[in-house]
Amino acid sequence: MRSDPEFLKIIISIHAVSGGIALVVAPLAMLVAKGGDAHRLWGRTFFYAMAVVATTAIIAGVLRPNALMALVAVFSFHMIASGYRALYLKKLHQGQRPNGVDIFLMGSAGIVNSGLFLWGLSHVLMGDRAAGPIIFLVFGTIGLSFVWRDFQRFHQRSHDKREWLYAHMSGFMGGYIATVSAFSAVNLEMIQPTWLRWLWPTILGVPLIVGFIRHYRKRFAGGRRTRDLFKIRIR
Repeated sequence: MRSDPEFLKIIISIHAVSGGIALVVAPLAMLVAKGGDAHRLWGRTFFYAMAVVATTAIIAGVLRPNALMALVAVFSFHMIASGYRALYLKKLHQGQRPNGVDIFLMGSAGIVNSGLFLWGLSHVLMGDRAAGPIIFLVFGTIGLSFVWRDFQRFHQRSHDKREWLYAHMSGFMGGYIATVSAFSAVNLEMIQPTWLRWLWPTILGVPLIVGFIRHYRKRFAGGRRTRDLFKIRIR
């Protein structure tokens, strides 16, 4: 792989443009009618933009080198990819099985997030209160929770027939939070300390995800059907 400055500059430029697209289109997907054509368009655009972001972040992270950049890219893309794949796993409650892509995503994310978690935890326990260990510990914990959720979905015997919807929502929203975190880390240097510049989107965003899912669970418990709230196509 080439490591000259010009090549790295091109990679960083592609990364920045793709990240900008992802930042803009994700809110559009959230605002339009869920399941409609516009939602699907902006959702796919966000997914592919983030695929480019993750790929270029890994390449740049290796060339610089910058382990945090590369590992956070894998962390964020797993959430988005898991949320995207949830759309193709709507019938787990009827015996549908995940395919090789789903197992690969879960396994690779398990390895990366375990590394983030263990590295962060070991340094924090040794008294290191720098930003890096705190960020790694938090992201590793969140990433492992997503891996555990997928493991349960793939292997449990009893399923909520709407768990694909909650996985889709939490995956895409969690990935967007990670995207905002990266943008904040690079551009919002006025936010101090450094760990807060990375983690404020998580602090604000995780309760929102929990609130959204609880909101829809209550509506479904009240007798509403999925098709009453979303334009759903069951594959």
